[in-house]
Amino acid sequence: MPVAVITGGNKGLGLAQSKRFLDAGYDLFVVARTRSEFDSLNGNANFVETDIAADEKADWLADIHAKSGPISALINNAGVHLKKPVWDVEPQELQKVLDINVQAMFMACGRYVSLHRDTGGAIVNIASMGGIMALPSAAAYITAKTAVVGLTRSVAVDAAQFGIRCNAVSPGFIDTDMTRAVLAKDPARRDKIEGRIPTHKFGAPEDVANSVFYLASDQAAYVNGVNLPVDGGYAIGF
Repeated sequence: MPVAVITGGNKGLGLAQSKRFLDAGYDLFVVARTRSEFDSLNGNANFVETDIAADEKADWLADIHAKSGPISALINNAGVHLKKPVWDVEPQELQKVLDINVQAMFMACGRYVSLHRDTGGAIVNIASMGGIMALPSAAAYITAKTAVVGLTRSVAVDAAQFGIRCNAVSPGFIDTDMTRAVLAKDPARRDKIEGRIPTHKFGAPEDVANSVFYLASDQAAYVNGVNLPVDGGYAIGF
């Protein structure tokens, strides 16, 4: 049975990804600081309580590998947002965003490749439309997600010799509980965003999960180093 590891797979977009891999018959390891909605998952799901930003060498991944054997798919989903313009960001705030969104992912990619040089595998990094285009008052987040796109390309080139692929998914505006809560206070903003999306609607968490699953699967065996926007066409124009 194939094994998948998803960081932050206990809520939001990560939870939808966890359900997608479980539905496909994977053994799943969800890595997060708290259980959150993990207990809602049905199937062979295992919870690993870890602060990935504090584990500088990604030993958590080696521990999972020791228990499960080769990991078919590593999904680097965990991340944090910061809604501030560049002039208001404090050094410690920037560092936190970079630690979780970039450094933890960077080290996980490296550890995964080290563990799977003989078996191959797949990595999918969750980037953002912020890795493709600027968004207002999100300088630290944009910086981090742009780095994720560059990291993905670099890992794809370096790890290909070991039969390991690395791709990214960049979600656009997705209809999650958090998004609905934020935009409920500003209906005009939601109307403006939907008007900017060529399809004139927000995506569903399952749209992102299906794209992640595709890139992690053998159906994408010849897809490497791609950053796939899942945004209804938001990034290409309107």
